[in-house]
Amino acid sequence: MPDLRGWIRADFGLDVTELTQVHHGADAAAEVWRADQYAVKWSSGGTTASYEVTAYLAEVGVRGVPAPLRTQAGDLWSERAGKRLSLTPWIDGARAAATGLTQAQWTAYGVLLAEVHAQEVPARLQQLLPPLNSANARMPALTRQLDHRLTTQPPADAVEAELAKTWLAHRELITALAEPRTPPPGRPVICHADPHLGNVLVTPDQLHLIDWDDAVLAPIEQDLLFLLGGMGTLGPTTPADEAAFFTGYGPADLDATRLTYYRAARALEDAALWAEQALTGPDREASLGHFQAVLSPNGLAVLAVG
Repeated sequence: MPDLRGWIRADFGLDVTELTQVHHGADAAAEVWRADQYAVKWSSGGTTASYEVTAYLAEVGVRGVPAPLRTQAGDLWSERAGKRLSLTPWIDGARAAATGLTQAQWTAYGVLLAEVHAQEVPARLQQLLPPLNSANARMPALTRQLDHRLTTQPPADAVEAELAKTWLAHRELITALAEPRTPPPGRPVICHADPHLGNVLVTPDQLHLIDWDDAVLAPIEQDLLFLLGGMGTLGPTTPADEAAFFTGYGPADLDATRLTYYRAARALEDAALWAEQALTGPDREASLGHFQAVLSPNGLAVLAVG
């Protein structure tokens, strides 16, 4: 275990007593702990833009976006053992992926995401924020590697055998997702790029959107795809849920071409990364189930190419 207490003391000037690792999400590049009243993240994933974005949104008064604490040197993170160490206030709330949202909470979530999208993008963030999250760039190569392994090599065990069977059954769909596409133009705004309910915490008076590692500068379709179907219980599950969200968000002039592009990019990312994790771990069987869900009749992949 890394010397988190020592690092936090040296970098942030805080002495913490309680230190408990938290296991949520699928980001193998990040480790998260609760340290007293702080959430501690030690990560090599995403980009440094995520800290700048959350600091900016909190600074301009967007409630529900936790701001990173500054180090004693005034930075938003520190470098430790080749990874970035950051602290945010601990939010003692329920994860919306587990509890769901009421109609009123769906509306409140629409208000929150609309407020994020409405913010003027300062010059420094225009320079820092990428147009696509960092995972997208490696998806075509990863998909080819997975395809070669799963279609030409004998499976090592039962999990890989089931993975290969599912891959072969949906190979045409996966290939369609991997076709080269050019991002369609649109007005870029600050996007979270992963705003499903697994990244929403619920407290009695506020919804909180966390884990901004994939933040990008992109059209609204990059975020709104998560609220328009194909995400299972991580998004709205009924027309009433969706309507409640857009009651809060307001009118959205969605472009079908942009929506198809961002859906396909996300579906390929989900399919490839879950397939990779089903091969390498951790949680291989659960990862296989997530992979199959992406490709299911109600999953995002079918919606993206349909």
